Amino acid sequence: MSKIYITAAALIASMILFSGCNGRQSFEPESTHSASSYISKHGRKAISVLRDGVTYDNGTYITRGGEGKIKIPEKFHFVAQSSSYVLAADNTGQIKILGRSSGKVIQEAKLDYPLISALIRGKNIYYISQDNVFGVYSMNAKKTTVSAKVGRAFAVDTRIANPISLGSLLIVPTLDGKLLVISPSNPRAARGMAIGSEYNMNNVIFLGKIGRTIIAATPRKLVSAAPGAMNKFEAPIADTVISGGNVYALTVDGRVVKLNSYLKVLAQKKFPYAQFAALSVSNGKVFALDRSGALIVMDANLKKSKIYDIGKVKSYSFAAGGRLYKDKEVVNLNSLSYE
Repeated sequence: MSKIYITAAALIASMILFSGCNGRQSFEPESTHSASSYISKHGRKAISVLRDGVTYDNGTYITRGGEGKIKIPEKFHFVAQSSSYVLAADNTGQIKILGRSSGKVIQEAKLDYPLISALIRGKNIYYISQDNVFGVYSMNAKKTTVSAKVGRAFAVDTRIANPISLGSLLIVPTLDGKLLVISPSNPRAARGMAIGSEYNMNNVIFLGKIGRTIIAATPRKLVSAAPGAMNKFEAPIADTVISGGNVYALTVDGRVVKLNSYLKVLAQKKFPYAQFAALSVSNGKVFALDRSGALIVMDANLKKSKIYDIGKVKSYSFAAGGRLYKDKEVVNLNSLSYE
């Protein structure tokens, strides 16, 4: 059995891969503004930080939409949720399906490999597990009904994207740089779309959509895919967000970039030596966080900017519901201005 090594710190791994970390200079803005009045403590320690959720040591969790309403069982972490269910997993292959309102364990199972990413659709869970295995777990049948290895991958970036729905289809990102296009009525007849050819650090770290156009990012590039067309933006990617029909990206070389759905660059601004940790777009403002603690607030067209000092990122950062969670603190983004 081949092993997949998951990087311990995604952004640092990307920086080593593309820029080298020895002697790298740090971002030093000419001036910063205090944000202390917009920062509060939450006191929780993160035990799992995924692309779409953070789980804390007291069982609470957050998603891109904000705080979860139930608690995750001990030794498990949040993976995905639907309107009815929350999916939690541990590091051995165990999964628990919880009621999103009640928090009660509805069903539990043991997979052959630890769960990496998943989408809950109806009573089925479509997932990728370690060793790059695509599977379907049926809550009605209480078992895995589809399981297939979909390619080789030896080292992956921790910012692993969950599958998404696209109309009646599902788009499932694999760990070796492919997107599986799946019809839930016949998941065994999946079609694959390759967006990269490398074996290492090539998994999809962002997956979203603008209408019927798929937007995907690997640590090396952005890809826009629609029927009969594929566009690419080649750059080392630190983070990606879709907002207002546009794509915003942070690059490892210190750029904030705004692109349309065809990945044509509409605007960009460079911050020399920035080591970006998180990106958020909320209420017409763009927020880019440097690991030094410099939080850059820009207008949607990247013309105006103001930089706040919120303190160095020591362990993790995660943008959710107009807030930025950093270590044991939370920043109210909507109170900050670019003017």
